[in-house]
Amino acid sequence: MKKRAPSIVPADYSHSVNSVVFGAIDERSEVLDVGCWNGNLGKLLISKKDCVVDGIDFELNVLKEAEINGYRQTFLVDLNKNPQQLKVIKKKYDVIVCADILEHIIDPQSVLQLLKGLLKPNGEVLISLPNVAFGLNRLNLLFGRWNYTEFGTLDKTHLRFFTAKTLKELVENAGLNIRYFHPYNQFGILAKIYPLDQIWPEFMCYQLLIKGSLK
Repeated sequence: MKKRAPSIVPADYSHSVNSVVFGAIDERSEVLDVGCWNGNLGKLLISKKDCVVDGIDFELNVLKEAEINGYRQTFLVDLNKNPQQLKVIKKKYDVIVCADILEHIIDPQSVLQLLKGLLKPNGEVLISLPNVAFGLNRLNLLFGRWNYTEFGTLDKTHLRFFTAKTLKELVENAGLNIRYFHPYNQFGILAKIYPLDQIWPEFMCYQLLIKGSLK
């Protein structure tokens, strides 16, 4: 009998708010939301934390939704085709959020280097992305499976994959100091295994969060 590889059904987070990212942003911060989509995160930051939020995305229609959701200003930028468009932004920010976006970028290090120029002196870049070294991904690979999906770690639109080690290297190579690092689980049954997931977080955590600051 053919062995079946283990599987995980990822939660559809495309229209939800990442509560861990939300919790990592201070009240009354000036925020740049990179890959903001329709502005769900910013809407909550504006209403619950009195933040001022600007957004970046490459689709005009979702930027219009973000503006309806309270974004002060939005910027139409395609970070794969022309990341140099970021230079049109003249403001400086307390927090630049890259939540589930860098894995979609061809050259995330170059994008981070451009983004750090938009930080205030004490500002930080907040990054969250999936952990490709998560246990079920390792087991699936052991069984010869690397099947792309509609969302999750193996989202068919992902261009880059990161472990805890390579995420830290990305941040440091972009010229940022690592201020905080936190592997975590947000969705489904995985969110209920804390604190067991902290025994070997690089294996047991589905997501990775890191804060980088200017050197």
